[in-house]
Amino acid sequence: MRVRHTETRAKYSEPSVNFYRTIALSFLVITIALLAVVVFVTSKKATITILAKEDTRSVNLAVGLTSGDSIVDNNTIVGTVSSSIINFSQKYYPTGSKTIEGIAGGEVVVYNKTNESQVLVKTTRLVTDKGILFRLSDKITVPANGQVSATVYADKSGIESDIGPSNFTIPGLATDKQKVVYAVSLKSMDTGVRKVGILTEDDIKAASKNFEEKIKEQFAVISSDENIKNVVTVTGANPKSDKKIGEEIDGFNLSGTSTVVIISYNKKSLNDVVSKVVSSKVDNTLEKVLTVTNDPKVVVSSYDAVNKTAQLSVSQDVLVTLDANAEKLSPQYFMNKSKDDIERYVFELNHVAGVEVVFSPSWISKAPTVPDKIKVIVKNVK
Repeated sequence: MRVRHTETRAKYSEPSVNFYRTIALSFLVITIALLAVVVFVTSKKATITILAKEDTRSVNLAVGLTSGDSIVDNNTIVGTVSSSIINFSQKYYPTGSKTIEGIAGGEVVVYNKTNESQVLVKTTRLVTDKGILFRLSDKITVPANGQVSATVYADKSGIESDIGPSNFTIPGLATDKQKVVYAVSLKSMDTGVRKVGILTEDDIKAASKNFEEKIKEQFAVISSDENIKNVVTVTGANPKSDKKIGEEIDGFNLSGTSTVVIISYNKKSLNDVVSKVVSSKVDNTLEKVLTVTNDPKVVVSSYDAVNKTAQLSVSQDVLVTLDANAEKLSPQYFMNKSKDDIERYVFELNHVAGVEVVFSPSWISKAPTVPDKIKVIVKNVK
């Protein structure tokens, strides 16, 4: 018996056009969505504008000075120390004064219109037409039908005795004789009040301070080498006045013995030391030095004339502001942060006067996550 095997084949239909269309549309939608995401991400921008102010920072340090070649530490420079003892004297004038009542005086011409000479004794009274009394300083004799000049002074001190050119009668003479023997002044007499200088403690203090400065000026030597700087200090200056406090004076003299110390050093050496300290006082992750104002101020704290060493107190003012390229202002500090977060962060930094944050497009709420899309601008304001 023969067995017949039959083969059954499944029949598959070809995919329809709609199927391919669906796949194509899905791919297109996904592509467009991805493209939109890319465009959105790459179009996000943030501009952060910071207004930075300049601040003065004072740097103070102690610097040692030695005359040898060996440098003890980084805060030591090489220089010279010399000293000398001097005697010095200077005249000064009081600033205080007081008004005192003096006695007005001047010159008159005494006329005698009679045929006999007239003798007038010392202190003879002469009265102006306003009743102000003067007296002769000395005895005089006025010749008959003549005249003579005489010195007179006011009977009372004070400004009320100041007069202009005046006519005088002589009340000690008979009434009829007063008309023919009289005096006339051609000039004013106005020294009834005068001011005199009064020496005060403040005058002594101010003069003593100036006394020291005068000594420094006298010994200030400008080196022929522009790299060498000289500092003059005065010690033991205790000048004495030749007048006492409260005295009426026109002027007074201060004199005394002082020790003058002259210290010389290389400006570049000192500036190098100062620069290192300045750098250590500046936050390199945020700040930069704009300018160093003038030369450092140097004061001699102490000195050793025997060993030729000194200690200097040095101060330097520098202008510091934000560095636009500073690490703390790099874009990664602002990525994916809101405006409030950015403003809060910036205002916590030094030297910030203001900040403006602009996002693009305007409706986004956070900064881009791509550093290249964040721009930081620093503008300096006075």
